[in-house]
Amino acid sequence: MTNPLKLGVIVHCPSPHQKILLDQLYRVPDTDVVVAYAYPTTPNRNWGTPIADGRTVMVPASNTLTGGRQLRDWITSFDRDVWVLGSAFPYSRTQALASALHRLRLPWAYLGEPPRPRTGVRAIVRDFLLRRVLRRCDGVIATGSESARRYRRLLGDGRPVASVTYYIPLEEWLALPLTSAPSPGEPIRFLTLAQLIERKGIDMLVEACSLLPAEGWSLDIFGEGPDRQSLQRMIDDRKLPIRLHRPLPFETRMTAFQGRHCFVFPSRWDGWGMALVEALAAGLPVIASDQVMSAHDFIENGKNGFIARCEPAAIAAAMKSIVDNPSAIASQSRAARESIANFRPEKGAAEFVSFCRRLGKRDK
Repeated sequence: MTNPLKLGVIVHCPSPHQKILLDQLYRVPDTDVVVAYAYPTTPNRNWGTPIADGRTVMVPASNTLTGGRQLRDWITSFDRDVWVLGSAFPYSRTQALASALHRLRLPWAYLGEPPRPRTGVRAIVRDFLLRRVLRRCDGVIATGSESARRYRRLLGDGRPVASVTYYIPLEEWLALPLTSAPSPGEPIRFLTLAQLIERKGIDMLVEACSLLPAEGWSLDIFGEGPDRQSLQRMIDDRKLPIRLHRPLPFETRMTAFQGRHCFVFPSRWDGWGMALVEALAAGLPVIASDQVMSAHDFIENGKNGFIARCEPAAIAAAMKSIVDNPSAIASQSRAARESIANFRPEKGAAEFVSFCRRLGKRDK
């Protein structure tokens, strides 16, 4: 019989996506899980404090990068075999926890999305703080395969790295009818849902659309943000068949996917990108930039969409491939839905625990 793994997981304040995985961790056999929140809320997020289904605690406040005796005593009071630290690395409390775990010589893994590429002074500071955490950890649980590849490169010394994605319920998207080829003369209807901010690349998408044929397609953009007016000017100046809509309520956003043929995700950076998974579940092929991390786990070029370089010309070429081959849309729709068949939180939780169990044995 396998000895129960006593696992401690520290998160910043879980997103709804993280909570689904955390809840599943409690259900893995032969596992005793404690989840700790480093902070009660996450800045600029409106999800409040989602409470995981099992035992949860709060991390005590620490004002130093090294943690101190109080934080080390708090950690040892739980008698865990392995710890996972998933709080955002730029925060002082995360840095203190990394130092405390290292000083206690406890096996632990860092959990997170890949760091967003940055430039200037901010990049220097963030790089220092990330490397400070990575020097101390025994391994990394990365959000997706591309994230894992990037962390292996950052570690550079053979420490183990696992890939475990975010999860959401997909039943409402899976209930939508698969996409069929458009009728003769009907345009290809592209769709995107995004904040109207520079990072999401909607300006690049509009620029890409200006490279498409004048007819045979349309684009609906659902979103809000500071770039709305400039985007509307771009659309009007180029006289493009693009409609800019206000965002739908979170609970009904799946209705935007109905009657569309292809989802476009042009982000300059997305550490995961859950809308891509929703679109595939809805049966839409997806065109994503290579800076959308989830694309590398789910998209097969030409089968259920395309991964394009993060530039207007490459995105336009992928969109034109869809416009020029409408008869392929039905098979791409089936392939889109098939590609998320193994997207199950119980699978991710099992991989998470298996990695932690190996990490604990490796340290002994």
